[in-house]
Amino acid sequence: MNAVPTPADSLTVGATARRLGIAAPTLRSWERRYGLSPSARSAGGHRRYSPEDLARLRAMLRLIDQGVATAEAAASVRDRIYPTQSPTVTSATSVADGTRTRSHGVPKPVPVRRSARTRTDGPGKLADLFQLANAMDGDRLTHEVARSLDMSGAVDAWTSRLMPLLVEVGDQWERTGACVEVEHLASDAVAGGLRYHTRRNVERHRPDETERAVVLACLEREDHALPLLAVAAALAERGVRVRTLGAATPVNSLSDAVRRIRPAAVFIWSSASETADLDALRGLARTRPSYHLVVGGPGWQTLGEPDGWVNSLAEAVTTLVSAVRP
Repeated sequence: MNAVPTPADSLTVGATARRLGIAAPTLRSWERRYGLSPSARSAGGHRRYSPEDLARLRAMLRLIDQGVATAEAAASVRDRIYPTQSPTVTSATSVADGTRTRSHGVPKPVPVRRSARTRTDGPGKLADLFQLANAMDGDRLTHEVARSLDMSGAVDAWTSRLMPLLVEVGDQWERTGACVEVEHLASDAVAGGLRYHTRRNVERHRPDETERAVVLACLEREDHALPLLAVAAALAERGVRVRTLGAATPVNSLSDAVRRIRPAAVFIWSSASETADLDALRGLARTRPSYHLVVGGPGWQTLGEPDGWVNSLAEAVTTLVSAVRP
């Protein structure tokens, strides 16, 4: 194909993958399988992603995070236009429930957002966090996320404020077709607050080094590991040793880590059916003493809620702590 003039603010495949927090091969696979091609190529034939391309891919990732199949998410965003300049900032009080279906008939997840609207007490109220996100005040938002975690604990803060915040900013983007930078800032602030809270609690509780640890991971097609940070924060509050391997961990690498660490439990997150692999679970290394295998996320639910599936952060934490301290 002829090279389209490359915009000055376009990104290479590697840079785009880093911005999105996914692997470069995943990006190439989406181009090949779903037609999500970059807008231009350099004179040398290299792919270049524009700000509009980046916004489209972020939209796809958000749908996948909410349990939409990868192919459906790609079809939903492929032919839509995603402006990169935000309209006038929407205040938190003007966010209405509105319609409950997405474009192309993909259903919206209702339960989390409904529960969030009933919770207005306590530090770091949802409306306040949402306003800080829209004001693009990342430092204050991260501070308020950390404060909410410290005052309420990871389980309550994640369930009542942080996850609903991410849903709110995502829904704002859905309505306006813009504000993707608000969503990105909110995700970064939540991740930063969770990491800070985890470090503080590790220092505070000094986990017993003689206790077996808990390993947290996603399989290699799962690029969204924010829920793992929430689990790690909640376990740190309880003085449990945690080893977080993060997103896109190949099963061979996960097995090697399990053999070395010999954990009490392994927790694997999956956001969609495409990233939930029962064969991979069966192929994980076995150790002596044995470990508890726990899985969470909507991806596993679509496969019939296999043994070890947990339905919430609270249930995950209870199960994992019980594995360490039976």
